[in-house]
Amino acid sequence: MQSLSKQILGFYLLLIVLGGALSTLVYLNGNSVASTTSSLVDVDLPLQDNISKLRFAIFAQKPILYEYYANTDKDTFHKKFTESKNVIKAGLYMIPRDDQSQSFLTQIEFQTAEISRLGELLDQTLSSASIDWDKARDILVDVSATESKVTPLIDTFVSLNKKHISSVAELAKSKMQLIIQLVISVIIVILIFALLLGKNVKAYLEKN
Repeated sequence: MQSLSKQILGFYLLLIVLGGALSTLVYLNGNSVASTTSSLVDVDLPLQDNISKLRFAIFAQKPILYEYYANTDKDTFHKKFTESKNVIKAGLYMIPRDDQSQSFLTQIEFQTAEISRLGELLDQTLSSASIDWDKARDILVDVSATESKVTPLIDTFVSLNKKHISSVAELAKSKMQLIIQLVISVIIVILIFALLLGKNVKAYLEKN
């Protein structure tokens, strides 16, 4: 009887130890998942949205300039081009300047500033009393060349951020899987010890 009592006591102590260990591990990993998810929702996804808006605004500039060349509508051009530049300026400002993004953003800023300069030059050319159409066309060629330089930069930047989001999501997923595995493992251990204890209790009862 004394041996069986020790086994029962040991089983309950095991339950307490495993329960405490499981609670601690679930708490730590749960906090990690919550922190990771919060970062994903509050920082990474809004950042991806900002980058997408920035990309759209950058690639909208060339069509605006070509449209201006075609119709010479100064008021419409100024409205659209100013709105585009404001979106680009806000987008660049809202993107965090870490080690990875700094190089890309610096180059993107340089190329978008060049497109802005070419836009102003085109405006001056098309606003003159005698329009130099050859010069205007040369400016548009320069705009296309500048856009071709910024395209790989912004596309690579978008790709890097998507990979970062995927890695953060995978980290949260792995933490959740670890929690599930811990819970299942503890349940299996408890069931095994419960079965062994049950057999000993049964044997003791049959013996007595």
